[in-house]
Amino acid sequence: MTRTTIDFGIDLGTTNSAIAVLNGVDAKVFKNIDGSETTPSAVRVDQRNRLYVGREAKERSEQDPENTSVEFKLRMGTAGGPKVFKDAGRSMGPEQLSAEVLKSLKRDVESVGDEVAAAVITVPAAFELSACEATKRAAELAGLAQAPLLQEPTAAALAYGFQSEADNVFWLVYDFGGGTFDAAVVNMRDGEFNVVNHRGDNLLGGKRIDWQIVETLLMPAAVERHGFSDFRRGNPRWAAAVNTLKLAAEAAKIQLSRRDSVDIDVVLVDAEERRYEFDFDLRRRDVERIAEPYIAQSVDLCRKALNESGLGPDDIEKVLLVGGTTLSPYLRERIADPREGLGIALDQSQDPLTVVAKGAAIFAGSKRLEAGPALTTPSPGVYAIELEYSPTGPETEPFVGGRVSGEDTAGLAIEFVNAEAKPPWRSGRIPLSAKGTFTATLWAEKGRRNTFLIELTDQSGAVLRLSQDRIDYTVGTIETQPLLQQTIGIGLDDNRFLPLVARNTPLPTRQHTTLRTTVAVSRGTGEGMIRIPVLEGEHPRADRNLRIGRLEVDSEQVRRDVPEGSEVDFTFVVDESRLVVARAYVPILDEEFEHAINMQTETVPEHADLVRDAQAEKHRLETARRRLIEIGDARASELLARIDRDQLVRDLDSKVQAARADTTEATECGRLILIVRAAVDDLEDALEWPALVRESQDVLDAVQDLVRAKGNDDHRRSLSTAEASVRAARASHDAALLRQRIDDLRSLAVRVLDESGDLPFLIFEELRSLQSEMRDPAEARQLIAAGQRAAAAGDTGTLRDINGVLGDLLPASRPGIDPLSTVRRV
Repeated sequence: MTRTTIDFGIDLGTTNSAIAVLNGVDAKVFKNIDGSETTPSAVRVDQRNRLYVGREAKERSEQDPENTSVEFKLRMGTAGGPKVFKDAGRSMGPEQLSAEVLKSLKRDVESVGDEVAAAVITVPAAFELSACEATKRAAELAGLAQAPLLQEPTAAALAYGFQSEADNVFWLVYDFGGGTFDAAVVNMRDGEFNVVNHRGDNLLGGKRIDWQIVETLLMPAAVERHGFSDFRRGNPRWAAAVNTLKLAAEAAKIQLSRRDSVDIDVVLVDAEERRYEFDFDLRRRDVERIAEPYIAQSVDLCRKALNESGLGPDDIEKVLLVGGTTLSPYLRERIADPREGLGIALDQSQDPLTVVAKGAAIFAGSKRLEAGPALTTPSPGVYAIELEYSPTGPETEPFVGGRVSGEDTAGLAIEFVNAEAKPPWRSGRIPLSAKGTFTATLWAEKGRRNTFLIELTDQSGAVLRLSQDRIDYTVGTIETQPLLQQTIGIGLDDNRFLPLVARNTPLPTRQHTTLRTTVAVSRGTGEGMIRIPVLEGEHPRADRNLRIGRLEVDSEQVRRDVPEGSEVDFTFVVDESRLVVARAYVPILDEEFEHAINMQTETVPEHADLVRDAQAEKHRLETARRRLIEIGDARASELLARIDRDQLVRDLDSKVQAARADTTEATECGRLILIVRAAVDDLEDALEWPALVRESQDVLDAVQDLVRAKGNDDHRRSLSTAEASVRAARASHDAALLRQRIDDLRSLAVRVLDESGDLPFLIFEELRSLQSEMRDPAEARQLIAAGQRAAAAGDTGTLRDINGVLGDLLPASRPGIDPLSTVRRV
């Protein structure tokens, strides 16, 4: 079968993966060698360097975790920390491991006589850009020459709505997978759909529930039964035993979707291969209790996505269930509940385990295969044809255009034939223009894939050979434009986050900003670096967001010195698959640095750093908790209750412990610390808010007095704008924004003092107080004496010059060895 569209879709999951193909208007999921539609995302390498993927690898991970790797999707986009398969001495990073899963899925298709040269691969909507780029590289390693990326909620919506007659409705995709959670609001209108809004959490997945079953139920029971010492995650002695409990918990949780209790009966083996029998009666109500805080978090994300879209439950027709966790009866009841959940009808018509792969295949059917050499360079006597059309669309009369080239196209005509239509349909002969171009409107039937034969004929009616003699078109729902799901920006040298592309921006997109360097880059001494960190997140503080890459230009890359304060034009491009190109043009060098960006700068954290950072955040939280008891605040109480409800501290302790021996857990722990840090920031801001409001009023009063006394009309206009900005910041209850507005007021005060001539005198007095810190005491004394004479004479020009020299005598505040950023905003 000759394909003109990609047709194959792959759900590359944290726990399981699947591959499907679009046949007509139906997506079919392939079964693997074990007869299952899903393949465990697990890789094993034995002592003879033989590699296994899927069920066999996952089953061996129970007793042989040192030679098995699972859940590596969660480390996509991170540098360092590869999995070392102990017996073979072989190292593989998450991209290579993912590539092996992709190869296994390809072999499942090839075993039934088909071939996969290209495939659409799904990624979580909240996947970082670096992880998307890593997925693309994994596809290349697996031999997929063309691999567009598709967001998982979009794939699910396509599977549910491809042939749907629904119009002008909103759906909510609820995707609770093994490692991530996504909620997406989708609008269906006129045969097209678009994602209106999205919220997600890359750490909220079914595995969190599995581990809590292990840590709060199974491990304590095993300790009580056998008296194990130091029985915990991260202890090498118990690695195999803990992994056995994890796999047992995962399997039992699945069975509890159909039963009230499951008997876990396993053998635990320690590092000395001593064996301990263990059984446990796991009850559905216990799992429901453990899952509750995670379900509550998912409901909060859904509500947030709806609120930001200006929608309520009554505006949503149905919830589309995606991911294995949604098989739980309790979860379904909880979501449907109007008080505790969403109160929206659930659509359970699709298998939540394979719906993403099916949707990916449907999307693949709308993507044309890239032309290979055989099509772009036809054989002698064959006319080349270039076509412009969409393989899928809502129209029954689609448009197609193109151009025919060859020896002589004068007098030639083209015709499209839909032979399988009832009755058969022909476009009629369409003469080519003098340049060989043509346009045509076709006619397609709903409910099947329409294949149009393309006939090129001369004036006598003789049929001539074409490089492509058919196209396929299917009437179906299509996505209009994907959205960016996380704000992307850059970190500045003062730890502020400068957003460049806001979340929910349609893709592709291109943004530009002008920056200035805060350090000099010296070609001669080899010192200095232009460093622009690329961040993903929503927090105003740069270090609270995830660093997904950075563009660096060091002294060896420049032809001449770049002084501090030099201009840098930064351009950022994101395509439909969320792949990134960043460029920095430095005018003083008249040179553009395009390939300097490194999207693999997130490394696996060291365990000691995780322990230190986790302790610091827990200390901040307890300090804020005590302060809340003292002063009381409704908003702060609500934020603290949410932190406690989401059990962030418990999860953080668990991650820190597990990170000792697991690089995936270490990566997740680093990200969880960012979440806890931001949550404590919000709590501290709420506690600080009354004092911050008072400070803003005090500064505003002082600046108003200053402008009245020394300001001009321009200052008064600026003050009016600043007053409105302060009021808006107070109304938004945004502490970071109000701090910025206070800084703006202070900047206005400095401008008034400078233009009134008072500022040099104030600066001189400040420098006098720092005389003891200056490098050359004798020169400082002489300059201060001269400054006093200039001040007494009212000579502001001389005083400004003296201030500049005195400032140079102060110790330089040089950036650290690894500053976050060496640029500032213009």
